[in-house]
Amino acid sequence: MEIIDATILAKVKFVTLFGVSYLDRKGRIRCWHMVSRGEQPKCITGERRRPDAAIIVPYHRRANKLVVIKEYRIPVGGYQHGFPAGLLDPGEELAAAAGRELREETGLALVSVYRHSPAIFSSAGITDEAIAMVFVEVDGTPSIRHNTDSEDIEVFLMGRQEVQELLGRDGIVFGARAWLVMDAFARMGQAYLVGN
Repeated sequence: MEIIDATILAKVKFVTLFGVSYLDRKGRIRCWHMVSRGEQPKCITGERRRPDAAIIVPYHRRANKLVVIKEYRIPVGGYQHGFPAGLLDPGEELAAAAGRELREETGLALVSVYRHSPAIFSSAGITDEAIAMVFVEVDGTPSIRHNTDSEDIEVFLMGRQEVQELLGRDGIVFGARAWLVMDAFARMGQAYLVGN
């Protein structure tokens, strides 16, 4: 398998659709359609280490609760339970992006970063978008006053039992990474979040 080149098929704010030419295992030229947040896809640039976005997993230590958001997501056509998230600005450090997005979406302040993942890919069949999971301690009172008009978010502080009950409810839509983190938190508690 070998990447040959990438051609822009459509470009809009935040994403570009590419046709990527590649050689399959038998040496035949094929085309794969994919979306990227970059000017060129990572399969061309080779840059796979810097995440495009951060997903913030906030733990409110004083309240001893996980911070979960319920947000209207256009592609789902409804509300999804998950965590605050957002794109990194050019040159922005991961912790700075996490603090900015956390404040914008929940009104909470980042106190410290417990740990974070490397750049990880969750839908490599359609996009090269890489995210980093950032596990943080937060403080303050939840507020949505910094939300933009295109955001519809509710903020919840949830203990282990409340998270377990949420996971068991029918009809709830979850982000994939959020479901995995909430499941681990419901089973292991704070130790999972802080990495102990």
